Amino acid sequence: MPLFTRTAPAPETWTPEGTLVSQRFRALEGATVLVYTGDTERGGARYAVACLGCTHRADRNTVGNVMSETEAAQGANAHAATCRAVPRGVPAHPDDTEAAKLIRTRLWARRYGAAPHQVRLSDFTALRVDVQRPTDWIKTLLGDIAQADPGFLAATPTDSGVRFTIQPFARP
Repeated sequence: MPLFTRTAPAPETWTPEGTLVSQRFRALEGATVLVYTGDTERGGARYAVACLGCTHRADRNTVGNVMSETEAAQGANAHAATCRAVPRGVPAHPDDTEAAKLIRTRLWARRYGAAPHQVRLSDFTALRVDVQRPTDWIKTLLGDIAQADPGFLAATPTDSGVRFTIQPFARP
């Protein structure tokens, strides 16, 4: 039996659960930068960038729009060209409670508007590397949150499934 055995996947080949990694870049000191998308809904795929050496995550371009694969690749390349992070390995797989907390925090940030906000799976693209869960798990969690707290997240049945809408804070 070898003295050192690798039990975790290498960052160079790792694909987070619930994502499709299309490109990988190497940062200056060896960290891996991923270009990926979550499972797609209707319409085109939305891409994000995540560095496995530092905390860099991006799902929007410089003007605030969602990124195409080309824009994400350009952003990943730009980050890789300046990032001096060493490889830290694959992020730890969070337990269900921690993953749910990440999703709920992302939802909560959308409550500050004046109008209800429709939730899309693409709202969680940047989180996919940290959450490491498939789309069905996220949909089930959204259903559970809507059932437990309909004043926070409303669920409306549609012909194609369920539409989730974040309810803004009540204004006096």
